[in-house]
Amino acid sequence: MGVKDHMISILRSDETQRIRFSFRGSSGNTVTLEPGAFRRIADGMQRNQLHVVEGRFSDNRMVYSSWVDTANDYAANTFYLGRNQRSSRDFNALVVHEAVHAWFDVARVEIPWVDNEAAGYIAQACYLRNSGYSQSRIDLGSLLRIGSYVAGDMAAGGDVAPLIDALRDSLRNDRRYHANIGTVFTGDG
Repeated sequence: MGVKDHMISILRSDETQRIRFSFRGSSGNTVTLEPGAFRRIADGMQRNQLHVVEGRFSDNRMVYSSWVDTANDYAANTFYLGRNQRSSRDFNALVVHEAVHAWFDVARVEIPWVDNEAAGYIAQACYLRNSGYSQSRIDLGSLLRIGSYVAGDMAAGGDVAPLIDALRDSLRNDRRYHANIGTVFTGDG
């Protein structure tokens, strides 16, 4: 099975299809993610509307590019993969994270970048939780660890607002996101 087919199967898996959450966004709107979002991305990949480029990075990384980015030599509607261990739940969860960004793109959602990234980390953590991945394996203090706290509290029906605020604060302070975290993402399909 090629990596694209593998990614499609991840997005259609039971673990992914159980991901469902919503939270109050930083601009006051509700950010919602449901199983249909992942099915739509899988369908788009299957119909070659969304593309996959392997070997773009030398490390374990994945990026979804919504639009043409000549500075980074990215095409629109494309997942770029690095040297990812493709037979791991870590890889599967990363696919889920990047599929969230693809969903906001194809659904033409306008959303603050900080909420877009927060939703990605929460979905990534939900996938890991649904697959039986031990939270103790996630680095303390990492964005994913905060996302896992949010996912756990969401599952327990707790008040997640303080944790989501902490996740957004961590995103705003993470150098990897400084270029766009304070801006608004506008999906263009």
